[in-house]
Amino acid sequence: MNAYLHIPFCASICSYCDFTSFAGRESQMAAYVDALCVEIRDSSLRGPLQTVYFGGGTPSLLAPERLGQVLGTLQKKAGFAEDVEISMEANPETVEGERLRAYRSLGINRLSFGAQAAQKEILRRLGRGHEWERVEKAFHDARKAGLDNLNLDLMFGLPGQTLEMFRESLEKAVGLSPEHLSLYALQVEEGTPLARQVAEGLALPSEDLIADEYAWAQGFLARRGFPQYEVSNFAREGKACRHNWNVWRGEDYWGFGVSAVGTVGSVRHSHGDDLMEYIRQVNARQDVLAEEYLTEDTRAWEKLMLGLRTQDGVEKAEADRFIQTAGRTRARFNRLLQEGFLSLNGGRYRVTSKGYFVLNGILEVLDA
Repeated sequence: MNAYLHIPFCASICSYCDFTSFAGRESQMAAYVDALCVEIRDSSLRGPLQTVYFGGGTPSLLAPERLGQVLGTLQKKAGFAEDVEISMEANPETVEGERLRAYRSLGINRLSFGAQAAQKEILRRLGRGHEWERVEKAFHDARKAGLDNLNLDLMFGLPGQTLEMFRESLEKAVGLSPEHLSLYALQVEEGTPLARQVAEGLALPSEDLIADEYAWAQGFLARRGFPQYEVSNFAREGKACRHNWNVWRGEDYWGFGVSAVGTVGSVRHSHGDDLMEYIRQVNARQDVLAEEYLTEDTRAWEKLMLGLRTQDGVEKAEADRFIQTAGRTRARFNRLLQEGFLSLNGGRYRVTSKGYFVLNGILEVLDA
């Protein structure tokens, strides 16, 4: 079993973000953590937990004692595997030496920094609260605190970003010697400040430039010892994010907190996105989960979809099961093989390097 915990608080909201997050609500953190612990205690969670992931929002805004409260509740409820991976997302400007040492003492052993870019003008446009120098300081402070499994998030396809800028950002990130790198192409989500800026005339990079950035990153990171193991993720040997791997492989995971989603067996559960309503319902011992029973068709499709995101791909037998349950034809797989977007080796379908850039299109073809 794996657990995801959503921490929805931020110092400010980035222009591109459409995750459930709230700025200026620090006074509600204590009540939220208390409710989160009540939800964990009242759940049917079973352990031991293989991975725990604090996402957000900005989990690093929580004081260590609050995170310790949640981890203590999880420990008492389900227990941890001996080699449990406990990951936390962090913004560079929210952490320093003492806080990082406290996190490490709680058992947090994997940290993911939202770095995004190295250039001040790009970070300012995104609404980020740091500059690259702060990324470097936070990274070095984490090393001094004893954290030896660190990730850096970077973005590409950003307004005003040139290929040279992206190269500079990635080269600086690799220069810090992290264990893991995540690269995300900008998505303009409806209702975000960025979407309004684009509607008002903010120019986005061309598809060709975005493709060039991605292709360059794939080659550069492979040469520097970061093989690609998923469409957006690159890691040194043995340092892939275990939590994400487990989810992509179809293992059970429980989601806790506002907007969190989880899947246990054939049941997917989800939460609403109203912070105060969540706290009220949990404290009133009302059910905060909406449940959906997954059909065999849905489960076959999701196993295929998630598997194709990764370097492991999917077994041909799994693809055959999808074809049979969903009433598709093998011609679609054959077409993608002929066009070089899929490969079939060792009895497994895998997305090729060039196929990763158009993964959404591949999945649309297979599910049409």
